This record gives sequence, structure tokens and C-alpha cells, in this order.
Amino acid sequence: MKIAAIESHSVAEELGLCVGDDVLSINGNPVRDILDFRFLVTDEDLEMEVLKSGETVIYELEKDCDDDLGLSFEEIKIRYCGNDCPFCFVDQNPAGMRASMYFRDEDFRLSFLSGHYVTLTNISKRDLDRIVAQQLSPIFVSVHATEPDVRKFLLGINHDDHLLPRLEFLTGRGIEIHTQIVLCPQINDGAVLKKTVDDLASFRPNLASVSIVPLGLTRHREGLTKLHPVTPDIAGQYLSTIEGYANEFRAAGGENFVYASDEFYLMLGKSLPDPETYDGFPQKENGVGMVRFMLEEFEAQESEMPDRLAAPFEATFVTATLASRMFRENILARLNQVANFSGQLAVVENDFYGTSVHVTGLLTGQDIHRHLSQMDGLGQEVFLPANCLKDGAIFLDDWTVDQLSAKLGCRVTPIANDFLSIFERRV
Repeated sequence: MKIAAIESHSVAEELGLCVGDDVLSINGNPVRDILDFRFLVTDEDLEMEVLKSGETVIYELEKDCDDDLGLSFEEIKIRYCGNDCPFCFVDQNPAGMRASMYFRDEDFRLSFLSGHYVTLTNISKRDLDRIVAQQLSPIFVSVHATEPDVRKFLLGINHDDHLLPRLEFLTGRGIEIHTQIVLCPQINDGAVLKKTVDDLASFRPNLASVSIVPLGLTRHREGLTKLHPVTPDIAGQYLSTIEGYANEFRAAGGENFVYASDEFYLMLGKSLPDPETYDGFPQKENGVGMVRFMLEEFEAQESEMPDRLAAPFEATFVTATLASRMFRENILARLNQVANFSGQLAVVENDFYGTSVHVTGLLTGQDIHRHLSQMDGLGQEVFLPANCLKDGAIFLDDWTVDQLSAKLGCRVTPIANDFLSIFERRV
């Protein structure tokens, strides 16, 4: 593992380690990636073998088990996904995007580190043993279906990938797993969905949750398998089924176990469930309870909002079509109660991916610019949903926040759930 950065006044700096040095092993165990390093460095007595300027140097030190050495490493080489899912969003990107937008990852390490979903299709016994040995928990698994032929179709494979024995192996050894099902009309719904939920439930409690999300279809599907969209009518039927499963599990064991994504509720214009429904929000980043979580954070901030600003302040808030009603009624209406503040909502349709894509996380800089440039006035500042940006600065279409700001002639600021920041320096 090559060292990329060293913190000032850290143990690593005191040892004389340098950027570019390569950590080879700790206590005789090879360091293949950041997970090995994190696992091995918890020992109190360390013998660290480092390749330094072409020579191998041994460093010995004593430390507390939770002491940080102050090292950062180069990014790991991500494993490629060899599946060919017919709904894979990567395959639905238009031509001309940055190369990383066409890379399909299938890496259990990213599942543990960042919550990425993996299928476990090509995972090795050695990898499974490593997950258990290093207690890489929780991990997130895309299941979609447990009926063999349906699963093969949805993953684009022609072999049995032995998913259920792998889930049994991991959950039986204390690994917590959260799963997702991308629901595809006429493929993995109905009896197939029930079998999938029942099969996954057999691994409780360490298989802790099942999220069910509707497939997303862009307008860039030339040459891809024809799939049916989840329309509002179908969404209503699906939501009723999902909530039925959840109610049965809650009655039997105290938690819902099965959770519908926010998209179902917003698509139907239905109120979101209470916070308790989400049992700690284990799949919030998958769009399951994300909106409810945001509303809870907003409500907690309301008492600290000012009654009045020192001077008039006008702002524009960007959202996608799906969340527009919720944002207008639950957030913008309350913000506009602050005297001297005036906020308006810009509801941006997704032309880049197609109007059937209506979530904020897939808004692009060019679509936002197109919409905002046609408005009469934006005020002093434009606030963006932070989840449409990579690293807080880059849109999916490679536009940057600074680029958008320059083209609009207006300050553009990403905002997550910290609504009080809107009023900073303005009271």
C-alpha cells in the first residue's frame, strides 16, 4: 500500500515515513489494501515492513490499539462487475461522459467502506473468509430475486452463483447484511417477490433488512433489453404489497424488515411513514427513509431558525420533479415564514436522462442551467441538493458548481440537511 499523505505531528511522521513509501506487511501479514491496514494496525505491538527508496526497512513500535498512525493511502484498485443486468444504470448513460461513469464496480470492500451494493456473484471463498476474519460488517447486497432462472436473467449470468449458501455462510458467522431488490414489472414481482422475501427472511436477524426500489429507466436504452417502467398504478399495487410484508414482520418480530423506497410514496403523493417505521434508517442512502430523515432533521432545526433577517434575502432552491411537492409544502413554506427571507422553488425536469428520471440525485449541471437561465430572477443565491454532486463539486455531466455559478452570474451552494446554514451571516 503506497502512502499518499502523512498527518503533521503524527506517529508516522515521527517514525520518518514519507509519501511514496510502500507499506508491505504488518507483523508478517501482507497489506493488500486499506482494509488489511485497518485490521492489522489495531495490534499494540507492530513490526511494519516498508519499501523505502527501493530498500526494505523494518519499523517497530508500541501503541494503544486505537491509536492512529496518521497515514493515508492511494485509492484501492476497484474490482469490475462482470454481470450484465438489463436495468444497470451504467449501461443507460449517454455517450461522451467521463470514463468512470461507465465503470461497473463489484467490490465487497467498497460495500463495507462506502455502502456500495454488490451481488456476491463472483466472490471467492477466500474473500468470504476474509469478510468473516476481519468482520467487514455490515455489507450491502443486491439480490433482486432468489428464484434461480429469474436471478440469472436479472444479473445477466448463465450459471448458479450460489447466493443463498453465501448468505448463510456470512450471516451464520456474525456478518450483518442489508439487501436490495430492484423491482421490475412482470419479472421479479408477484410470487417471485414473495419467494425472495421469504428466502431472505430465513437468514434473520443478521440479514437485517430488505429494501425494495423501482427500477430506473433512462432514454438511453438503445440495444438494451425492453423493460416495463413502474407507473403510478403499478407503484400503488407494489406499495400495498410491500407494506403488507412489513406489517407481518413487525407483528411477528418487532421490526419491518422489508422497506419501500421513498420513490413509491412520492410518486403516489402519499405521506411518508413515521420515523419509527424505518428502524434506525439502515438503508437511508439507498433512498429508503432519506426524505423522512431529512424532514426530521429539518424539524429539529426549526426552533433555532431566526424570526427575522437583518436585510432582505432572496434565494432559489433546486429540486427534481419527484420531491417538489414535498419540499414546497414541508420545507419552503416554513423557511418563508422568516421575515425578510423569500425563497422560490425551481423544479428541474431531467432532459439529460429523460423525464422518466425524476430524482434529485440524477440532476445534471446542464439541465439545472437550462431551467434557471429561463427564470426571471434567482435572488442572491441558488441552493442545490448536495446528492446530485460528486465530492461536493462535480455533476454527473462533468459540469462543476463553479461553472454553473459563473454561467448564471449567481452564487451556487450545495446544501444537504443543514438548513440553518441558509441564514448564517444574515441574522
